[in-house]
Amino acid sequence: MTGRALVLGTLVVLLIVLLASPLNRYFGSRGDLDAASNQLQRDKQQLTELQKQYQQWSDPGFIQQQARKRLQYATPGDTVYVVVDRGAKSDIEKTLAHGEDPAGGDSWTSRLWTSVEQAGK
Repeated sequence: MTGRALVLGTLVVLLIVLLASPLNRYFGSRGDLDAASNQLQRDKQQLTELQKQYQQWSDPGFIQQQARKRLQYATPGDTVYVVVDRGAKSDIEKTLAHGEDPAGGDSWTSRLWTSVEQAGK
């Protein structure tokens, strides 16, 4: 092995040692940049979907439709039907069988009013 080869080998090893850390940081930052770019795309898609939902919920007709569907609300004048399995009794029939008032004689509102009257005495 000659002196030139020894100096050249030492120089190559020195360059590898000096450049290893900056190259590692460079490739790491490239990965972080790609991850941030992907997250930005996902956030933009989510923002678009949320804006569509906001537009829907800004419509009073949509809100009424959702209240009817999710909360089972009915507006005055609507005819409400209760579908029961064959052979089963509806809640109204069960209430009538126990002798309770189906119009709310033992409902939470009547119990509340009774407790208010008792507290006022």
